[in-house]
Amino acid sequence: LFWYSHFSEHYHPVSKAVGHLATIDCLFSLAQVAKQGDYCRPTVKDNRREIIIKNGRHPVIDVLLGEQDQYVPNTTNLSGDGERVMIITGPNMGGKSSYIKQVALITVMAQIGSYVPAEESTIGIVDGIFTR
Repeated sequence: LFWYSHFSEHYHPVSKAVGHLATIDCLFSLAQVAKQGDYCRPTVKDNRREIIIKNGRHPVIDVLLGEQDQYVPNTTNLSGDGERVMIITGPNMGGKSSYIKQVALITVMAQIGSYVPAEESTIGIVDGIFTR
């Protein structure tokens, strides 16, 4: 219990060190993702309003299924000059939510500089993702 009573004296340096370790952990995780052969480096364009994903996969479902290859890749093509909205319909448990979350996750991953689970990806700067 001796160290506990003196911890408050060293709180700020320890807190700073933990913050740096968290940053290194995030960068290391992004590097591990980049090494995966089936991920691609997305093109992020700051002057375009578009989300183009060729044969994208949901990053979490892709890992959960592993080598079973049961998840069917999806292509998304949204742009300010063309299709700006998609209406997603289908039966219950048909994968609508998974598809929408897949596009959102790939978009966020591209925005932070990560490689994404797709054959090819071009994404404009996105300042918000809204779901209902």
